Amino acid sequence: MTQQTLSAATVQVPSVMRSTALLDPRTKLLALFLINTIAYGTGSLLAQFLAAVAVALLLATLRDRKPLAIYAITYAVSTALYLALPHLITGWLPALLVAVGFWVARFAITIGYFAYFLLSTGPSELTAALATLRVPRLISVPLAVVLRFVPTVIDELRAIVDAMRLRGLASSASALALHPISTTQHVLLPLLASTSRIADELSASALIRGLGRPERPTTVVRLRFGLADAGMLVFLGVLVAVSVMNVGVSWSFR
Repeated sequence: MTQQTLSAATVQVPSVMRSTALLDPRTKLLALFLINTIAYGTGSLLAQFLAAVAVALLLATLRDRKPLAIYAITYAVSTALYLALPHLITGWLPALLVAVGFWVARFAITIGYFAYFLLSTGPSELTAALATLRVPRLISVPLAVVLRFVPTVIDELRAIVDAMRLRGLASSASALALHPISTTQHVLLPLLASTSRIADELSASALIRGLGRPERPTTVVRLRFGLADAGMLVFLGVLVAVSVMNVGVSWSFR
């Protein structure tokens, strides 16, 4: 291999590994903190709606639209229970449904944004972002491992369920719920064995990558702020201002 070929390969690697996500991981981390704080805070109803709309727009940027559909339906139904049901029916059952809708709406915002963060951020991107922020490796390495571990476990669970369907052991999700002992035997036990194997493989991969060394590792991921990040920062500023000033109807459960 000539020197020109080596130089070309060296130049092409960063462009291939470059992040193509809409937002910089550092912006996502800031949004993760602020959106979750507002979702579980005592802010105004307007702030809650703005946070919910922001999560929906972020989920809409993903290729897979299934998370967006699940989030939109869950948030819409739970918010309708909380806001509309008290004006239609009274009694202990409606009060219980109102309480459930109140908390499910808040959990939906948190889980929806976490799903976006998980599906749009790679472990290398997160590690590079935390390294630029000077976050201790005691925190950054476990977070990167979680980003690798969770999708792998989900894939393993899908493979186990598909295998059960092929063998006629599970025709639907309701069949799994109606037979907990069989589910434990055919799903949980293989899943626990798979997660143990996955953990060993991730540990070996981490050692090969040199994550146990005291030096800070280098990365080929290029992080840079763009117009989308600037717009997100402006939106987060407006969101915080609306929440602090308590603009709009107060969203509180009493």
